[in-house]
Amino acid sequence: MENSALGPYFALLTSVFCNVLTNVGFNLSALNKDTPFKFWAYFAGALVFGLINSYFSTVALKDMSLQAFSAIFFSLTVVGLLISSLFFGEQFTIKAGLGMAFIIAGVVLVSLGNTSKAIQ
Repeated sequence: MENSALGPYFALLTSVFCNVLTNVGFNLSALNKDTPFKFWAYFAGALVFGLINSYFSTVALKDMSLQAFSAIFFSLTVVGLLISSLFFGEQFTIKAGLGMAFIIAGVVLVSLGNTSKAIQ
């Protein structure tokens, strides 16, 4: 992976996907707190995906600047907000919308920074 320009992005994408599954697993675990088997099954699954997320984050950071990694990884909070509204019935508020706007603005500002070292 280290010699390919696609390598760090594949690792980052895998990390993000596993992060989403981690958060969904924790949410499902909380929703099933009255059913011990489901609670622990979802909780254990979330922990496994969290470990995979950490591994692929480390792999991505070997060939990618922390600045570029963070800009991409944390911008996906916006995706999490949308998923929580669409699939878990959580209320989308004006505060959440403003938060999304600030996240997107922050990612744009960070991305406009030192772009020459995004991939080493």
